[in-house]
Amino acid sequence: MGEEQGVDLKAEEAEMMQRLQEEIQNLTVSDHLFYMVESLSALAVSRMGLTAETAERRDLDQARLAIDAFKALLEVMERTRPSEAITAHRSALSQLQLAYVAALDAGATTAAADDRPDGAARLP
Repeated sequence: MGEEQGVDLKAEEAEMMQRLQEEIQNLTVSDHLFYMVESLSALAVSRMGLTAETAERRDLDQARLAIDAFKALLEVMERTRPSEAITAHRSALSQLQLAYVAALDAGATTAAADDRPDGAARLP
């Protein structure tokens, strides 16, 4: 890539960031909270490492923090969002909490299997 193309790319990125900041400024706080809980949900799932694609990012402490933040924001959102939206988010929160417990159990099972002597039978 030539120097001129690099400068054009940086200018394009700066313009895109400027537009994004303007869009964020035009959001209501209620809408911003909605997008934040959506982002926290995705982060929690990713940090639980439940799939082959996310296993390397597994960090249950970070997953728990994302779930706790989701729950706290949901309590604030209850004052501004329609009850149907809150019900859907409460359901998503419950699913995240259950997945977190399953991830904890899976980690405990793996740790217990790793603690067995080499000669011990291991379950697949």
